[in-house]
Amino acid sequence: MAYNTVKSVTKAITILELLTSHTIEDKALTLAEISEAAGILPVTARNLLRTLEECGYAERVGHGKYREGDRCLKLFRGEGILRRLKDVAKPIIDRTVFELGESLLLVAIVNNRRIELIRSKALDDNMLEPQWDANARFYNMRTTRAILAWYSEEELNEFITANGLPNEKDWPEAANSRDNLDNELKKIRENGGCCEIAVNYAAIAVPILTTSGEVVASLGCYSKLSRTDRIRATGIQKILQDCVSKIQQKITS
Repeated sequence: MAYNTVKSVTKAITILELLTSHTIEDKALTLAEISEAAGILPVTARNLLRTLEECGYAERVGHGKYREGDRCLKLFRGEGILRRLKDVAKPIIDRTVFELGESLLLVAIVNNRRIELIRSKALDDNMLEPQWDANARFYNMRTTRAILAWYSEEELNEFITANGLPNEKDWPEAANSRDNLDNELKKIRENGGCCEIAVNYAAIAVPILTTSGEVVASLGCYSKLSRTDRIRATGIQKILQDCVSKIQQKITS
């Protein structure tokens, strides 16, 4: 049995795809650009945009210009943007792992939960397979902290509402205090990421940002102290930042 498609839904999805495809470039689209690119009459495009705006999937910025809304951003960040990020980042990360001789992690936060997108192991590294406690003790992971440090206040509030504040075990300096957490995140931003010497390893993580400064993921390295001191850890952070720069250039190209 054949079914008829709903043309207005098809047109709305086309508009959503257009808005989303320009998010990383931080480019707002005019009504004329949307109408032409989607092959939709201006009056139809305007009506669809107003509906999407009312539902939170489109946002009007300035006169006659639109970008994706908050609900659209949350929907596609967990799928489209991260899928593209994984495809673009994998060969760059693998090459960096080979040259650096250290294993790297690409991590994102989706629906207020930490997830590992890529785990690239160095040849002589006995790095364990993904540990579920890393995702359960997300505040303890520097890859999480490097993302939270660049979160907007609204995003951070939502994350804390969903997960609570860090406890003494996972993040002593920020334990059970929003003020302390804010201070620690500020330090991370000022340092361009995390670069810490822990008990048995150096923990380094840097954010991956869009051109508009929105954080989408972080790249991390946990290197044993038997081969890494403070100077080398700082050098690893610089290498990670260079790797992230290459990834960001590829995403926006």
